[in-house]
Amino acid sequence: MLIVCRSCMSEMQCVKNGIGINYGHGHVYPGDKYRCPKCESEIIISDGSSIHDPNLKSMDEYYNMEKRDGN
Repeated sequence: MLIVCRSCMSEMQCVKNGIGINYGHGHVYPGDKYRCPKCESEIIISDGSSIHDPNLKSMDEYYNMEKRDGN
């Protein structure tokens, strides 16, 4: 998979596996964090398959989508 930063057109690099995108009530999407080596923009890529992780113990790091602005 080729992931390119739209801002500076550099190939992004995987910097961490085991990221959980938490939508609440144990609804978590596993993913990988990518970073641009030039501008340091970050994204998380998930294959779209969710897991049930009510205690938030399966992943190394979690991002809580319940608390994001606009919700």
